[in-house]
Amino acid sequence: MNRLFLRGSWCHKQLLRVPSSIPSPVAFRPTLHYVNRPFASVSRLQSERPSSPSSSEAPTASLEETTSTPASDNSSHIPWYLQEETPLAESRQILSPDQIPELPENSPAILPALLEYVFKDLGLDALKLLDLRTLETPPALGANVIMLIGTARSVKHLNVSADRLCRWLRSTYKLSPYADGLLGRNELKIKLRRKARRARLASRSGTMFDEKDDGITTGWICVNAGVVEEAPLQERQDYSFEGFGHTAPGTRVVVQIFTEEKRGEVDLEGLWKNRAEREKRKYGQVEPSVPSEETSSESSAPAEEAASYRPSSQ
Repeated sequence: MNRLFLRGSWCHKQLLRVPSSIPSPVAFRPTLHYVNRPFASVSRLQSERPSSPSSSEAPTASLEETTSTPASDNSSHIPWYLQEETPLAESRQILSPDQIPELPENSPAILPALLEYVFKDLGLDALKLLDLRTLETPPALGANVIMLIGTARSVKHLNVSADRLCRWLRSTYKLSPYADGLLGRNELKIKLRRKARRARLASRSGTMFDEKDDGITTGWICVNAGVVEEAPLQERQDYSFEGFGHTAPGTRVVVQIFTEEKRGEVDLEGLWKNRAEREKRKYGQVEPSVPSEETSSESSAPAEEAASYRPSSQ
């Protein structure tokens, strides 16, 4: 027991004693050794070289350039809403001869303004101008017709273009145009609403809805502007005929507006071109053949008389 107590006290003394072999944290403080060889050598080499004035001026010049460029950029920068528009070249103008057809001879004065309005304001494409004054046109169109054919982009564009054209002719030239195939604004809205309702009912019941013949539009509107003023160079002629009625000396302007599909299906310009070519061939064959027939009949008459003549036997 005494040994245990003695051993315990000795252990406490060992624990309380500070060992001298444990190094202090100050001894493990790292020492930083700076090696200045490369920098010393570089500085030594730079010090050995003579200083040139160009090397000192180069950084200052670069600094001046960097400071001057932002100032010049700020002074030359103009916002997009203050920049002036560059004028378009003549070849890039909207009114180009490739897109607007040429005027025929002795055309009425309204025709150039009509072509410009139809192309520029209404936005019709593929304009085609047909001079039908030398042909016999249907009675619904009248005589002395100049026909303009254009293509609309959609059914809505078709109706809006025809409506605006009629309003422009009434307000600007005091004409009374008639648009065949054009529905009023309220009437078109009502029919479109009814069509959508029928489509919804058909989809609910599971039946097919036929959209071909909806009664709204046929893709073709004919705007007849009526009789317009004559060309100033055209002289009035004395009309002498037998029958009833009166002749209209003025020229009629008719604008045919199609959708792209309907125009390809009808091919109205092809029909009128074929008819004009037939008329030209007809008149070209009749006129030169008249004198040849007369001369051939006159020359054949004496030969027939000589062949039929028989001397009398006495």
